[in-house]
Amino acid sequence: MKNNVGLTKDAGWQFGIRKTMLANLETLWNVFFSDRGLSYWSEGVDQGFSTFNKYSHIRTKWRHKDFTEDANLQIRFIPSKNQDKTTISFHVDKLKNESQREVTKAYWSKVIEDLKLLLDS
Repeated sequence: MKNNVGLTKDAGWQFGIRKTMLANLETLWNVFFSDRGLSYWSEGVDQGFSTFNKYSHIRTKWRHKDFTEDANLQIRFIPSKNQDKTTISFHVDKLKNESQREVTKAYWSKVIEDLKLLLDS
């Protein structure tokens, strides 16, 4: 029997990735939601966020340019105890199939790398 990594019982396929960044919560949040930051990650994102809790998390719809349907996107910002690092977490569910999961994985993995570059500049 094949192990379908990312297949849920009732939310379709999903993907999640997180990375701890060398930036405090406010800095990471402000860079992420700046005009320049939005240009790095918001392609296909419905910016009429269904949830927007400042310095905490957002929920919205996201559609990759190659998809015909929306997926759910949740982004969380988790401060470290010493407050000089913040973990950013992306979670996408309601993906149609394993192929969409792989596309989503590539997309959000690149976003995390680009965000590191954005913070370093």
